[in-house]
Amino acid sequence: MSAFAAILRKDLRLELRSGESTIAMVALSILILVVVVFALSQAGARGTEAAAGALWIALLFSGMVGATRALGAERENGCIAGLLIAPVDRATLYLAKLAAALVFMAVAEIAAVILMVLFFNLSFDSGLLRMVPILALGLLGFAALAIMLAAIAGHTRLGDLTLPMLAVPIYVPALIAGVKASAVLLGGAPFGAAWTWIRILIAFDVIYTVAGYLLFEHVMAEQA
Repeated sequence: MSAFAAILRKDLRLELRSGESTIAMVALSILILVVVVFALSQAGARGTEAAAGALWIALLFSGMVGATRALGAERENGCIAGLLIAPVDRATLYLAKLAAALVFMAVAEIAAVILMVLFFNLSFDSGLLRMVPILALGLLGFAALAIMLAAIAGHTRLGDLTLPMLAVPIYVPALIAGVKASAVLLGGAPFGAAWTWIRILIAFDVIYTVAGYLLFEHVMAEQA
């Protein structure tokens, strides 16, 4: 736990000093929401399903930026070599990077939710509060997947281009479940009406997190 806390504290402190990852993620979320809003307004689709879809698209692409930065900064400064030779379990390193990415993504997601409400003329009501568990599940699952795939993408010829090519197809089932559950709650339905989709999200969260925890050591061993 001391190693986990030390790595997480380092990442959060660096982010507080520079703000590069958070600013990039928030800016990308804004751009995505603006584009989606203009595109959907031309098609006449401005309902809760469109709002939920725009929000999860923003989560998907801004999350890839956060995951890339979480590991990319270590490679740029040569810090990854020090982390790999330090007496720290690779699984602990994965969990620390996952926690840091979750913090960055949560900040960007809060900004995206506020913008979604404003752009789609929704209300700041209990429907947004009921979405918190769904968004938390979405953040956890995608962060777990993206950190793992960012580690793989870091030592391929295509580099950062590998991450979206791998992450988007793999995350599509969880993305559909998140959009459906969010649309149900934004439409005013009770929480139980989205339970089927929530269970799908939970299942994929378990799969992505466990797979990342077990495989991260082998991926990083190739870089040692």
